[in-house]
Amino acid sequence: MKDKTKTQKQSPIKVGRLKLTVARKINRKCADIFLTPNYLKHIERRHKTELEKVGLSAIDFVKAVVKGYNQIREGSGDSILLIIFNGDLNYIAGIDLCLSGDYWEVKTAEPRKTEDILKRKLLWEK
Repeated sequence: MKDKTKTQKQSPIKVGRLKLTVARKINRKCADIFLTPNYLKHIERRHKTELEKVGLSAIDFVKAVVKGYNQIREGSGDSILLIIFNGDLNYIAGIDLCLSGDYWEVKTAEPRKTEDILKRKLLWEK
């Protein structure tokens, strides 16, 4: 039983999907979005303080952004940023996605300063 639990913990977690209608508008692939154990550890270690301030675990934060994003902006390289943008707030929730074969992979997730996000090219807005 322990081996099965360990295997489950090591499996990527599906956190959502980049829908076809949105993917077409930004000229990207419609695909599922996964969070791998390695990047989950990265998010938990690197952004623990910021996530504690918003009161969410790393997984819950990523799922909330994937479910509720209202903007997509260019990330670094070929990545895209899914963002919950509210101009009245000092911070924006964003996750960085990179296409990895047949799926999008979450590389990082964190609340980000508004001015940092506004420097990125807007690809789509709800």
